[in-house]
Amino acid sequence: MKYIFRPLLVAAVLTSSSAMACKPVVVTRLTFAEGSADLEPAQIAKLANFVDRANSTFTKYLEVSIDGGATVKTPGRTPGEAARLAEQRARKVTQAYRQFQPNEIKLETTSNIYEDNGMSREAGNDFVVVQFHPDYEALKLPDCSPVPIPGFKR
Repeated sequence: MKYIFRPLLVAAVLTSSSAMACKPVVVTRLTFAEGSADLEPAQIAKLANFVDRANSTFTKYLEVSIDGGATVKTPGRTPGEAARLAEQRARKVTQAYRQFQPNEIKLETTSNIYEDNGMSREAGNDFVVVQFHPDYEALKLPDCSPVPIPGFKR
């Protein structure tokens, strides 16, 4: 029963922020087996579906960012090895992304190593995050703060 409420609690916390409610985040996370940079068929399908949904959700994006991660806290893995693994993951996801993306959107690829995962006790640091950054101005999305804030100039 506690597993059902945990995602609901996380969703409630994330959507309670005014920025989250007004500026949608278009992001997905692909997890990897420890020490692997290979994309599994399920990950490829998830990425293809995500790119398709992102393109149909908004018509204009400023950029797409792809960030690969790898943990340093694996016995016998040096920070240099973790950095190379994170870079390989980011590169492979970037190659797959380019196969599925029909639109020309600025692309930024980065990779990072992590000592510990502060986001969740359940999720590891063996991942790649793909995020589309909507062009909020061009899309004329609603203003998050329609009431003027005293002393704040636009």
